[in-house]
Amino acid sequence: MSPDVLPDSQGHSMAAAWSLSLEQADRLRPAGLARPMLRLAAFLDAGGTPAAALLTTPVLGHLAAHRPAGSAPSGRGGAVAAEDAMGALRALHRLSLLDVSEGAGRQGASVRVHQIVQRATRDNLSPALYGETARAAADGLVAAWPDVERDTALAQAFRACASALASFAEAAGCLYRPDAHPVLFRAGTSPGESGQVVAAVRHCEELSARARHHLGADHPSALTARHNLAHWRARAAEEPLP
Repeated sequence: MSPDVLPDSQGHSMAAAWSLSLEQADRLRPAGLARPMLRLAAFLDAGGTPAAALLTTPVLGHLAAHRPAGSAPSGRGGAVAAEDAMGALRALHRLSLLDVSEGAGRQGASVRVHQIVQRATRDNLSPALYGETARAAADGLVAAWPDVERDTALAQAFRACASALASFAEAAGCLYRPDAHPVLFRAGTSPGESGQVVAAVRHCEELSARARHHLGADHPSALTARHNLAHWRARAAEEPLP
């Protein structure tokens, strides 16, 4: 049995408990942000998402857009600040819907969510909201991903998030509408720039095939994917033999 699936009886019990906990978390200050925050976290790596990816400007805009009417404090114009987003993560942590752990150095705080909670959260989304949430999570990753990857553990955490997101979004194709999302390309250049050229080639091979499937061979995103694949194949050919 898949680790994110429970027997029916246990699944119904957990779903009910999960729903009550989420309602309570959503009432905690900052009110109305826990639910959309959990939706975003449900698309990222269960084992450890850099909290910075959930505190970026694109994510704050998404949270503001999906906060229930009347839940925002007066005088703020509906804006959501980074401290509000962190407050939503703490509210979810308090109700045991996810875990926020402090990290050292550049890695900072990390967010972990059980796979079953992730699955239950995604399964409750409409097709339109599923796609919108996936792209918002992708926007958050790109905005937070360091341009220069000095911390290898942090870089790996971002790559793991991008991989999880791509997997969850693949069937719906929502990271390919209207174009292939930049996070898909970043997930290929990241290992290549860190010296993992074979991993970069493998990623670009998969991305090229998926872009062609979703968008057609002549779409600009498909052409970019093939260009990147050629680049990393050339780099791999230059690598000295072991």
